[in-house]
Amino acid sequence: MDEEKLIEKNKPEELILAEQLIDEGKYDDALQLMINFEETGELPLYEIVSCNLLKSSILHYQCLYENSLKLAEETYDMSLGLGKSLLSVDALMWMANALIILFRLDKVKDIIKQGEELLKTLPQELTKAYKQREAFIAFVKGRFYYRIGDADRALKHLEHSLAKREELGIKHEIAQSLSEMAITLCLHKGEADRALKYAERSLALAKESSKKYYIANSLHILAMIYSLQGELDRSIRFYEQSLAIFKKLNNRDGMAWDLNNVANCYRMKGKLDRALECIEQAIALNRELGKLHELTNNHDFLIRILIDKGDIERAQISLHDMERLNSQLNDKEINFVYLFDKALVLKTSPRAIKRGKAEEILKQLLKDENLCYVDRYHALLISCELLLTELRMTHDLDVLDELTQFIGQLLDIAEKTHSYWIMGETYLLQAKLALLSLDLKETRRLLTQGQQVAEKYGLKMLARKISNEHDELLKQMTIWENLKKSEATLNERLKLARLNEQMDNMLRKHVVEPDEIQEEESVVILIISKGGNPIFSQSFEEGWSFQDHLFGGFLSA
Repeated sequence: MDEEKLIEKNKPEELILAEQLIDEGKYDDALQLMINFEETGELPLYEIVSCNLLKSSILHYQCLYENSLKLAEETYDMSLGLGKSLLSVDALMWMANALIILFRLDKVKDIIKQGEELLKTLPQELTKAYKQREAFIAFVKGRFYYRIGDADRALKHLEHSLAKREELGIKHEIAQSLSEMAITLCLHKGEADRALKYAERSLALAKESSKKYYIANSLHILAMIYSLQGELDRSIRFYEQSLAIFKKLNNRDGMAWDLNNVANCYRMKGKLDRALECIEQAIALNRELGKLHELTNNHDFLIRILIDKGDIERAQISLHDMERLNSQLNDKEINFVYLFDKALVLKTSPRAIKRGKAEEILKQLLKDENLCYVDRYHALLISCELLLTELRMTHDLDVLDELTQFIGQLLDIAEKTHSYWIMGETYLLQAKLALLSLDLKETRRLLTQGQQVAEKYGLKMLARKISNEHDELLKQMTIWENLKKSEATLNERLKLARLNEQMDNMLRKHVVEPDEIQEEESVVILIISKGGNPIFSQSFEEGWSFQDHLFGGFLSA
């Protein structure tokens, strides 16, 4: 009898019931059931290993990753007594999964390889259980490559995982692969429309599976994508739905995750008091959980919220907390966030010497060739803002050359990573600089290019913002033409180009929500031939009349 049939035939009722409780999100009940089961007497090794793997998965769903890792390691050692077994593969993958989430990546590759090699030695009858492990390994590999910033390899393995899981038809596992693909496409490739389709399908399948953890996770991913698309109200709604489920599951890690991200949405909307309330709740949860990496992310958002509120004194206190965490963790990514936030705080000072220190920090950060594109993007943006401040104060045109170089680097990042949001925003910034040089033709070309990118990749709010800028330019075209003739001062051009406002949107709000759309009513419909002869006309406004042949001739002309 093969291992799969043995597993199903000999599975005790207690384990079947525990699996049902896990599906319902009743993790504490499932854990207690297995503890009671273990205390019933001496169990066969197979049942002990199966029981421990279920407990390790529950601890993972509860986001108790350290505990999940420790139990998976112990279970793997036990499973070796069974000989070559699928359960050993499971234990290795739960170990790898926990290590990825805990940012301990140095051993992950070896553990995944160990699991792959073990699976190859088992009977390859292409049974459901065998395929399920193949898909699990591919998923963990995808998650690993995502974590190290290799989006193309991540997607390759996640697509393989998805294909295997679709063959098996296990809905919550398909949803899991789709969610991971969606977040990879959105954050690393900038393909928001494609990411949204995967995320929507993930949520639909998670709901069909009735597995609450996967529903909450899919909602969170969908919220992230809507946030990056600029649809903040939708994003907030999905975060709050995810948060409600994580609360029911008593999953404090998931709650902190939602609260952290929804705080940033409220910050982008300018609702700073609500943003502050959410981030403080996230900090309280992560302190309670001892999640130091997550705490640094919380403090990063807290500092930005406080700067936006103008509470620089409290932002400096939060920066001191970040400094302590940075020393404690000794992590390269955390060190970047700390130094970046230090530059943000220094940048707020009216004193040139402090702004100069901020510029030095950013230049140092940008020297790191291995800096991930998101971090490089943010460092370049802050550097651009500092240069704009210098330009406004000194009117030194050499600063424009430096700004142009930084913008070139921003476009390079966007093209290499296919981050279309960055690309569209950078075209808009380039257009504003072209305005300063009074090159109106180039300005319009860049605005058109930026809008085309935004529309093509579903970045609706960005497309609207660029369209509004183009409309504003057309309204002010006469003013700009006159400035060109009169050789206006740089200060006049800076004021009219509203570069500071553009930087503020890119740095703080990231999106501009559309103005309220006013209802418009049709007045008349008129169909005319090329020669201006009316073919059909219909007035929609009572008492409104016109001579359609004259109007048709006018339109034709």
